[in-house]
Amino acid sequence: MVRCPVCGEVVNVDDKYCSSCGASLQSENKNTAHASEKKSNTPKGVSSKTETVKNGKKKTSDEEVKNTKSFSSTKLFYLVFFLILVGAFIIYSSGIFDSAPLPVQSQQVDTNNPHAGVDLNHLEQIQSLEETVKKNPNDFQSLLELAHLLNDSGFKERAIEKYNLYLKKFPKDADVLVDMGVCYFETGKNPEAMSSMEKALKVDPKHQIANLNLGIVNMSAGNTAKALDYWKKAIAIDSTNEIGQKAKELIKTH
Repeated sequence: MVRCPVCGEVVNVDDKYCSSCGASLQSENKNTAHASEKKSNTPKGVSSKTETVKNGKKKTSDEEVKNTKSFSSTKLFYLVFFLILVGAFIIYSSGIFDSAPLPVQSQQVDTNNPHAGVDLNHLEQIQSLEETVKKNPNDFQSLLELAHLLNDSGFKERAIEKYNLYLKKFPKDADVLVDMGVCYFETGKNPEAMSSMEKALKVDPKHQIANLNLGIVNMSAGNTAKALDYWKKAIAIDSTNEIGQKAKELIKTH
């Protein structure tokens, strides 16, 4: 049922003319049908353009948040790794891992000694000297050079053997007594090290390196008072040179 657009009378939808006023009803029926058809043609479940765009923006925003979190985690990892490296460098530079001071060999301050600066690359020279000494046991200069090379190359036990052979001929060589004492110390034989260095001081009471080294050996053995006394003697002999300065440093740190 519809109403006449002219008089308002209720008429049938199929009527072409209003029964009351005679007005045409065809245009009104078409408009009503068209509106109904338009309304029914809208598919169910289809999202509007605005809604689609809105959902698209939401998805993009979620992806951006996820990527941001991943990037932040990566930055945090590298930051922690960098801080660990910096901390390790600071600890290493502070000297925490530095080893205890070792005795000073007499040849380290005597630039005229033939074994200065020797390292493991001189094994052929060691072998050659051993052959020389074997052929001529009285070649004490070669024997001493061999002992120094063995000492500097890390062959401490063999060096002690050669030093002892040399000292049988020259028992009052203070420098050799000190060097042999260092070899004893570095092989863990503190009593022998002290004995050898004390013999050097009997030969030369002002042997500065012997005093310095006896301080180090005694400190290692727990004899603090003796160690300080020997270092003070080393300073009294010469407070300005390298050995004297090292003695001062050891006193400050013990």
